[in-house]
Amino acid sequence: MRKFTIWKLATTLAFLVSMNACSNSSSPDDSDDYTDSTSSKNSDDGKNSNSSSNTCDVLKKLELGAPTNFTVTKESDSLWLLSWDYTRNESRAETNFEIESLNMDDKSPKWESEGTTNADVTIYMLKGAKKAGKYYRVVAIDKCGRSKESNRQQIKADGNATEDSTTTTVTSDMPTDLALTRIAPSIWELSWKYSNLSDDPNRSFVIQTSKLKDFKWKSIKSKIEGNVRNYYIQGRDQIETYYRIAVVNSGDTSAFTEAVQLTPDVAYRDYMALNTPTPSTKFTLAYITGIEADKDTSSEDKVYTEAVATYTITDNFISKYIVESEYTDTVYYEARWFTSLENFNYYKGNCEGKKKTDKCDSCYWTETFPYQEPSISKRFSVDDYADADRKTTIYKSCAATYKYTAENHAKLYDPDTDPAEWKAIAANEANMALCLEHYLRGICGYYVQIRAVWKDNANGKGKGETDWSEWTQPFNLSEMSGADDLCNTK
Repeated sequence: MRKFTIWKLATTLAFLVSMNACSNSSSPDDSDDYTDSTSSKNSDDGKNSNSSSNTCDVLKKLELGAPTNFTVTKESDSLWLLSWDYTRNESRAETNFEIESLNMDDKSPKWESEGTTNADVTIYMLKGAKKAGKYYRVVAIDKCGRSKESNRQQIKADGNATEDSTTTTVTSDMPTDLALTRIAPSIWELSWKYSNLSDDPNRSFVIQTSKLKDFKWKSIKSKIEGNVRNYYIQGRDQIETYYRIAVVNSGDTSAFTEAVQLTPDVAYRDYMALNTPTPSTKFTLAYITGIEADKDTSSEDKVYTEAVATYTITDNFISKYIVESEYTDTVYYEARWFTSLENFNYYKGNCEGKKKTDKCDSCYWTETFPYQEPSISKRFSVDDYADADRKTTIYKSCAATYKYTAENHAKLYDPDTDPAEWKAIAANEANMALCLEHYLRGICGYYVQIRAVWKDNANGKGKGETDWSEWTQPFNLSEMSGADDLCNTK
């Protein structure tokens, strides 16, 4: 084994080397780069003979020596001397060296070739005014691949270079457990794990995206600090995108993780999932006794004049993690009312004008109510309007139809009342009672379902997407506790 250390104090220009590379020229260590391809220009041109391929199969079992003690010395504001030591493996000798640079301020940072030198030439003169901040390294190359990289050097703002690692060859462990979880209707958290025994103040993470797996990977613009373990993805336009991540320790880039894909099936975090509400049911009835339901004036019959169905959410309240999330715009409950269990899902028309009647056989409409006061009521009253012009109430309509006068009720108790008049008054009161209760019983034909609704503020307040829980099972109001007296009478 010969050890070459060539020091030239005079300015030396790098020699350009051209050669035909063998197949499979990239080495496993190329995974340290930001892109999938090696930065070496000595890639396979597809024209090597079988004998050359066989030779590479033999040589690649031998290690190609890696450069060591890589240093960068400032000569002037635009000139640096790069030098390194090299111990040749005589069984697998290098054919040249390649100097590479990395600029972390690029939109898609990757190791780029700065130039090459011939075999045995272990110095390189770097020229140019804009070199500050860049990282540099050198690798040995032969016709069958690349060696491991040397240690890294970074040129600082003052032009002097500093060692980027205490070891000759830097190998960073890649992040692990890359995963996606949904935290809002159109916001997802990309999380990962990374641990290192030594804390590197220059550590950062690089996230790359691709619409097609392993094709045209692009680095996101944001730099992820070394103590961060998550990244938030916003907007449904990101669905079907692949993500992967690598760690950068002072310029040394790890291999990228396996890619994960953002799909519509990515689940919510357990404590932010939209669970289906569980309502309790209550049916409240109000009535008056001033109207007789039959001709028996000795009995105190009751006539219903108002019915109220109240639903209150008692379980699966909307999670406080949703309510308090910085990514939440609004959150509330929604009720869906309808009168035909079989047909309502197929109706495509407009339900306006039908919301207060029992004539909407195939339609439905929704009403919202706040999560802070999680209850909603359906109310039927004889004071509801009987016409679209809101001029006549149900009570007045029934009274006019059946010639009901409240003052006449006292005549039913007066022995001097003419029998024919008494009979007419009693009939009018009975018909009036049936008319009012017929309207109120319309509430018994209603069904209701309830769900939670969540709108996020991705990409700015008011511009987010909306998501819903599943609807509850349909509840028929006639089956509610307390509804028998009104709904199930014959």
